Amino acid sequence: MRPRSSSGVAHAAGWLFADLLLVIAVIALGGQWTTPTADDRSAVSASPTARPSASASSVPSPSPTPAASTAQPGLDPDSEEFDVTGDAPGLLAGRSTAVREIRDEVTEAIRAHPGKTAALVIVWGTAASCGSCPVTDDASRAYARAIAAMLPSVSPTFFPPFHEEIIRGYRNTSGDRAKGQATIELFFLRD
Repeated sequence: MRPRSSSGVAHAAGWLFADLLLVIAVIALGGQWTTPTADDRSAVSASPTARPSASASSVPSPSPTPAASTAQPGLDPDSEEFDVTGDAPGLLAGRSTAVREIRDEVTEAIRAHPGKTAALVIVWGTAASCGSCPVTDDASRAYARAIAAMLPSVSPTFFPPFHEEIIRGYRNTSGDRAKGQATIELFFLRD
């Protein structure tokens, strides 16, 4: 019996590596396939005998865009927004008049969206830490987060439960908002 040499092991390892690359290539190519849409299935079932020609001049046509009624469920990329203005230092201090002022403005603004429920909410806040102080990052962010945290209690049927991944508060960096103003951006689920 002849002893195995190290070159035999290297040879087997090379083939194993080649097989592994082949498997990865098959998986990668398989991941590029798409599921046929209802339009594709109806076109095939309407003419089962039709076959595409294999001429060199044929160019594949782009996939049809699904109609609005066949849109995939998910988050609608088009958002709606409204502004509220309040006493930022008062809200951050928990003063009831400042809280009530924001609650009333939010309640009025969401009446424009009957029957809808927000899936994602972003609050962009602009605040000053005191009456004559310049706008600061920390105060603006804290103001936006305070409004974000109170939204579900304003309307539990309209706003999702508070969670920082679903209702987010950020500092408004646009520079075109007055102190104490917050923009509430709403994203809805597609129907």
